[in-house]
Amino acid sequence: MAKYFQISAVKQIFAAAYLGLVPGFSLENTNIPGYDELSHGFDFNRLRAEFTLEHDQYPDIMATVIVDNETLYRGNPGTLTNDTSIYRAYLEYSGASHYWVIGKQRIPLGVGKFWNPIDVFNPINIQAIESNERPGTETIRYEYAINELSNIDVNIAKGKGSIRVKGYLAFADVALIGEWDEKSNLDIQGWEIEGELADTGIELRSEGGSFHNRESGRRHSEFILGAEYGFANSLVLLGEYHYLDALDIDQIGLSASFIPAILWTFSVLSVTDLDDGSGFISPVLEYSLSDEMTLSAGAFFYHGPDESNLGVGSNRFYLHWFIHF
Repeated sequence: MAKYFQISAVKQIFAAAYLGLVPGFSLENTNIPGYDELSHGFDFNRLRAEFTLEHDQYPDIMATVIVDNETLYRGNPGTLTNDTSIYRAYLEYSGASHYWVIGKQRIPLGVGKFWNPIDVFNPINIQAIESNERPGTETIRYEYAINELSNIDVNIAKGKGSIRVKGYLAFADVALIGEWDEKSNLDIQGWEIEGELADTGIELRSEGGSFHNRESGRRHSEFILGAEYGFANSLVLLGEYHYLDALDIDQIGLSASFIPAILWTFSVLSVTDLDDGSGFISPVLEYSLSDEMTLSAGAFFYHGPDESNLGVGSNRFYLHWFIHF
C-alpha cells in the first residue's frame, strides 16, 4: 500500500508539472527573389519555425528553439539547394539580478549600426540584404545586475569569449570589454559608449579597441564613431565612421529613412571608402501590407576599383517579402 501511494504521489507531481506547461509556436516566411550580375536570377526562401516552452510555476525560465528551412536558387550556374538548420536553441533564466542563457544564441555586443569591430561572435555584414540576420553562437551567457544602471556579463563559447562591465556615467552608457578569439589568435581590450549629446536629441555612439595578435605580437586599433538624429517629420539621419589602422581603412556610412505616407517607408544607405572612393548605395522602399506582413524592393549599386577595401560587389536588385503567422 505504501508503495502504491508513493507511485501515486510521483504521478501527481509530474501531472501538475505537465499541466503547467505553456507552449508557444509561430511561423515566419521570407522570400527574396532578385537579380545580380554574377548569379543573374536568384531566389531565396526561408521558412522559420519558433517553438517556446514556459511553465506557470516558473515564469523566469523559458526554452526556445528556432528552426530554419532555406532554399536557394541561382540562375548562373543553375543550382538549387535546400538546407534545414537550427537558427537558435537556448534555455533562458531571467531573475531579478541574475540572467543566464545557455545554447545557440545571438550575443549582443557592440553599439555600431553599420560596423561593430568588437563583436567576435556574430558581427554585422553591412553588404547583406538582411543585415539584421546574425548567425548564432553556441555560448554560455551570464549577466549580473550590479544595480539598476550597471551590470557585468560573461560569454564563453568554443575558442572565444568576452567579459564586459557596463554602467551609466551621468552622460552615457559606458562599457569596458575584454575578449579572446583563439581562431584569429586575438586578445582584445575594447569599449562601448552610447549617449545623448547635451539634451539635443542627437545620439552619439562609439565602440572599438586594441587588438593584440598572439602569433606576431603586433597590435592594431579599430573603432567606429556614430551619430543619429530623428526629426519630428519622421526623417532619421544616421552616420558612422569606421577606422582600421592595420589595413589603412577609412570608411564612412550614411543612411536616411523617411515615412512619406502611412504604411510606406523609404530608406537609403551609402557606404564609401575614403581612401579609394569605392563603395555602394542601397535604396529600399517598403510597404506594410498588414501588421504581420511587409513587402519591400531594394538594390545595391557598387562603384570603385575591384581591389578596393570594400571589395566592390556585383549590382543587385531584389524584392523582399516577409510574413509572420
